[in-house]
Amino acid sequence: MASVTLNAYRVEEMHFKNILDTGIQIKLENKYSFNVKYDKENKCVGVFSVEVYDKDNADKFYAKTKVAAFYTFSDGMDKDTIHREAFKEIFPYAKSIITTISANGGIPPIILPTVDIDSQNIYRFDFGNNKK
Repeated sequence: MASVTLNAYRVEEMHFKNILDTGIQIKLENKYSFNVKYDKENKCVGVFSVEVYDKDNADKFYAKTKVAAFYTFSDGMDKDTIHREAFKEIFPYAKSIITTISANGGIPPIILPTVDIDSQNIYRFDFGNNKK
């Protein structure tokens, strides 16, 4: 059975800003980005970024994390499948980081909604000789 395995991850960036007035209501918006780079030995690195911010005051409230994830995958897998499966592996960790940042920041924890990556369009750009 073809598979993608998350071997390790590291947090490359973490930002939190909360300078809103006390008692103000906020409307949260989320922005996600996930890019995968492949090498020739059934390995790849995915970089997942998530930003959560107040729709009306993005300069006063936001949480952001950028996570690099290191994967191996089975022979013969196509890049779209690898991309989707790699996303599914790293998303819970990034979600947990955002929840932890917000809870430790003294506000109710932000719990990101689940993303159905299988219903999303994958935009692929092949650069150089990264062939698989």
